[in-house]
Amino acid sequence: MTKAKKFGIVYLIVYGIMLFLNYWSATDVGSTADSQQSLIQPAGYAFSIWGVIYLSIFLWIIRLFFIKTIERTVYEKIKVWLILNFILNAAWILTFTADMIFLSTLIIAGLLFTLIMIYRSISAIRYNFFDRFPFSLYFGWVTVATIVNIFTLAVSMGTKQILGLNEISWTNIMLVVATGLCIYISIKYLDWLYPLVFVWSFTGIAIENSNAVIIIIAGIGIFLQLAVSGYAAYRSMKRSVA
Repeated sequence: MTKAKKFGIVYLIVYGIMLFLNYWSATDVGSTADSQQSLIQPAGYAFSIWGVIYLSIFLWIIRLFFIKTIERTVYEKIKVWLILNFILNAAWILTFTADMIFLSTLIIAGLLFTLIMIYRSISAIRYNFFDRFPFSLYFGWVTVATIVNIFTLAVSMGTKQILGLNEISWTNIMLVVATGLCIYISIKYLDWLYPLVFVWSFTGIAIENSNAVIIIIAGIGIFLQLAVSGYAAYRSMKRSVA
């Protein structure tokens, strides 16, 4: 058995453990989030994106067993980071459902860091569309989830104001910051899929909210995210033709 296939088996084992914990704790995650809901938390349906993320990662792992040696460069670049990512994902589920919100915030920040390393590693080499597809989705969603987790922490601590600003103000600020980050990543890496995850989450935030200002800012963010997605798609196609 080749080294690549051995890593594939390790991926599948750790992935399976992570998936089991996620689906076993799915109700508890929702209950914990709803009991300490922040204004920036998307509507419940938005979390269904996890199913798409996990399915695409599973197919990405299975693909490792069938590709040629020369095509395994992507897998070689991120092998340790992916295992660490799966472990942190499972750890986040355990801590969040146990109401250890502070620790879960630290863990999801670590989870986001592993995704940054994976995403940058793939983007730095020659890759095909599916090499990065699962991680564009995953990276985008965890970026939003990290922000939501921080707000959940503030709510759980009973924090009413930070630096003289209330939750509504901070929600609006973070919607602007998240949109700016989305635009930067999309243009820098010519990734049209990454901003669509923000469109999905911002739509969920707008639907869940009754505050007019939050809805308007989320709407503007959605427009900009769609625009940058189209721009990245155009530039990416133009570069592939050249």
